[in-house]
Amino acid sequence: MPKLGIAPRMELSRESAVLYWGDERVVIPRLKHGVLFLMSGYIGSQVHGCEYRLHLDYLKGRVVNEGVINGLEEHSRQLGISEDGIGLELGWNSVIVNRGEEGVYFFNSRMRSWIGYADFSKPFIQEVSLVMIRRDVPILGLPDLIINLDNKPAYIVELKTTNNPANLRVVRGRESLQTESYFHMMSYLGLNPRGVAVIKLVRGSNFRVIDNIDLVIRGLESGEDFVRLTKYAIIHRVNVRGFNDFLKDVDYSLDYWLGLRNPKPSPGRGLCSTCEHRRYCPYSVVR
Repeated sequence: MPKLGIAPRMELSRESAVLYWGDERVVIPRLKHGVLFLMSGYIGSQVHGCEYRLHLDYLKGRVVNEGVINGLEEHSRQLGISEDGIGLELGWNSVIVNRGEEGVYFFNSRMRSWIGYADFSKPFIQEVSLVMIRRDVPILGLPDLIINLDNKPAYIVELKTTNNPANLRVVRGRESLQTESYFHMMSYLGLNPRGVAVIKLVRGSNFRVIDNIDLVIRGLESGEDFVRLTKYAIIHRVNVRGFNDFLKDVDYSLDYWLGLRNPKPSPGRGLCSTCEHRRYCPYSVVR
């Protein structure tokens, strides 16, 4: 499989979806709900969240609430990117980002920011795209920020925003696994980052990540697992497991999408109370 030389692209025919990557042609197997590729964040949600919630998102649609919109807008402010591409409206939405013609368009449009085209001489790069193939299924990763040192990608940073300062000290398992996936995807592509971290920050604060890259680098280089940047922003270093351990989680996730097992519910008051499907989900403990 080619790596950085050329970005992959996807085509959809009546029979199947096909991924072209240089001279390689990968026929994508039929996946549950008609999806064409996985977002890397799904792996963390399936392993550490409630997989049945994701299942219902595809069956019934998902709710885009003000928190989702505000989070995307804060990402745009923190990364210095345009908000024009958010394109979400409040209310129920069908999940189409990775299926059908919309999925092909989304995937190929993201390849305009393919990491193989990145300029690592810059101090940082926002929202590049990563791809790895597992069991002929493309997995798409979109890390928020890559910090470069000595003309090489050094640190991968994922931003997680909140309205509640009390949440700054907590990084959930699914957030850690999503961030870890970027490390392994970059290694799969022949790049060798030093480490990965989650920056938790309060929305609307005066602190802005791309205006404080030197401060962020010092925090990352300190070797500490927990570094407070300001009252409203904290760096959490993610401990990266071995590649084979990561692949076990990938394969567990893929077994669902390949139709080899049913979705696993994880009912509990914490997860169920924030789930939009709680009123009719058969496993909900919060009605």
